[in-house]
This record gives sequence, structure tokens and C-alpha cells, in this order.
Amino acid sequence: MVYKEELERIRRELVERKENLLYEQKNLPDGELMIVDQDGLRKYLQRLPAKGNRKKERRYGIKRKPDVLNGLVRKEYITETLKVIDQDIRALELACKRYKPIDEDTIMRQFLAKYPELINGIYHGMTDPVEWAKRFPRMDNYHPENLKHTAANGTKSRSKNELYIASQLDRYGIIYRWDCPTGIPGLFRNPDFQILRRRDWRVIYWEHCGMMDDPEYKEGNEIRLKEYEEFGIVPWDNLIVTYDTVEGGLRGDLIDAMIKCWLL
Repeated sequence: MVYKEELERIRRELVERKENLLYEQKNLPDGELMIVDQDGLRKYLQRLPAKGNRKKERRYGIKRKPDVLNGLVRKEYITETLKVIDQDIRALELACKRYKPIDEDTIMRQFLAKYPELINGIYHGMTDPVEWAKRFPRMDNYHPENLKHTAANGTKSRSKNELYIASQLDRYGIIYRWDCPTGIPGLFRNPDFQILRRRDWRVIYWEHCGMMDDPEYKEGNEIRLKEYEEFGIVPWDNLIVTYDTVEGGLRGDLIDAMIKCWLL
């Protein structure tokens, strides 16, 4: 997201860059580079236009004067660069003049006034993250006999691997909901995890899949991912999908990599 302060910072850097180039330009050789092809040969000339006591234009060959030649080449670069910088400065000044500050609360209030049913399914900048995490109760009434594992905070789990993921999320101080409804109308699924990503306050969903050697479980998982896609929840955008290893274990290094790349 671009803010006015960032635009102004870039403008200041360009102004400073322009001043430095103008100072450098004053110390470069006088005149300009002129390149002429004559009789199959290329000549490099220093063109000195009429100026002051110099009543007529003068041209000097500089092929054997590398310092002068390189200086005039540098001068050509600076001349073209200054044109671009001036254009960018004007564009930034216009952007700053027309810039409107982003008032997230106002924008989201207007949006939610039209679609109030979405207020529970999204984070809209007006709710404390802790309140977001507690907005829905955990669905512990689904086969409670399978809740055999206990997390450090006392939460019961059906899966040791989900327990590990939760412990890593806690380790990094990530805000999440575990096995709760999404609040999205029409989506009757409880993702393993719903994470509120702090860097952009976007909700990221995480499903960990075990028992992929069970055809019935595998088919059900495919249906679940298809339903997610219908509601705009897709892998490599806002959905993380991880799997048990062939032996039924867990790659802790991959879980850690997912957290660092996606959620921090």
C-alpha cells in the first residue's frame, strides 16, 4: 500500500539526485559530444558552440583524449537522466497534490452497510485482533471422543500434527482461530486454522491433511478444497495446504518455512 509519505520521500530523493547530477555536470568538459561517420570511419568530436568570447562554433577531435571523451559521454547520460528526473518529480508532485488519505474505518463502514452479513467473515480494521480470534466458538462437539491430545494452552486436538502447527503459531505470536467456522455465508466448513496475518491484516486459511492413503479421506479433501475455491479461498493466495509424510509423520522444517514466508 502506497502512502503520501512514501511519495514525498521518493520526491525528496529525486530532488537530491538532481542536485548531485547538476553539481557533477558543472565539472565535466565544456561543450557536447558529436559523433560523425566519415569515409567509413567514426570520429568523436567535442563541439563547442558559440558562446561569450567564442564567436564561432568549434569542433575538436578527441579520439586520443579518453578523459574528455568519457566526460562528454557522462554528460550525455546526465542530460538525459535530468529530463527523466524532472518528469518524475512533476508526476510525484501531482500525485501528492491529488492524494487522498486512506480512512479504512470509513471505507469499511460503507461497505459493511451494504453487506452486513460479511461482518463476521472478514477483518475490517475496526475489531481488536484478540476479539477476532474469539469471535467464533471452537467446534469441539464434532466427534469429541477423538480429542485425545492437549495443547500447552489446554486446547484439545484430534491430531498431533495440528497440535505441532498450533504450537509453532503460538511460538511466533501469530493470531489464529483453530477449528472454527469462517463466518462466510454459505461456506459450512471449519478450517484447521484461520490466521490473521499482521503485515496486511488478511485472513489466511491453513488445512493440514493426513491419511491421504485413505481413498475416502482423499476424496473428501478434494471436495473440501473445491468448495474453498468457490468462495475465493485458494492455494498460493490465501490458503496453505500441508500434508503428512508417507510414513504419517510431519516435516517440521517445512511448517516453519510456511510460517516464515506466509505469515510473518
